[in-house]
Amino acid sequence: MMRRQMKLAAVLVVVVLALTGFTTSTSGGKGSKSKGSSSSGGGCSNSKKSNSGYRHTDDDDDNASGSSGSSYGTPTPTASDGPAVRVIRCAQPRKGKRKAVTASVVELRSKDTGSHTYEVDVTFYDARGNTVDTAETTTTLDAGDVRNLTVRMESPRRVSEVERCEVTAQLL
Repeated sequence: MMRRQMKLAAVLVVVVLALTGFTTSTSGGKGSKSKGSSSSGGGCSNSKKSNSGYRHTDDDDDNASGSSGSSYGTPTPTASDGPAVRVIRCAQPRKGKRKAVTASVVELRSKDTGSHTYEVDVTFYDARGNTVDTAETTTTLDAGDVRNLTVRMESPRRVSEVERCEVTAQLL
């Protein structure tokens, strides 16, 4: 009886392997001089193999959880998070016939609920990363507002040194 079960298990293993496309690898040894042929065999699973458009690589850690506890807190939005900010256009020095632009245009996108007033600071940098100038303004955003602000340099005569800009916003 035990022998019959072992034979059945062996047959099932062979059938499962045949259905999944299991092949053995015959290339890749020291003396192999095969040109242009490649084999991915040697197992049922190949993490680099494409399966109908899905591609999974084992380079990432699938089991990284970032937390070891079983209780998770729900983050609540706070006014200190501030709006999302980005520079749309930075101040630019004169180039050819184009006049210098001594102001930056920045976009603020409210992430908070309710109305809040923010101080918006723009820092102008030279090619080495040194601060050339700063400028600030204040604005009030309601929930869901998106606003473009023009922020002028405080020392526009230094516009020829400006290479890039950064913007920050903080709650007043």
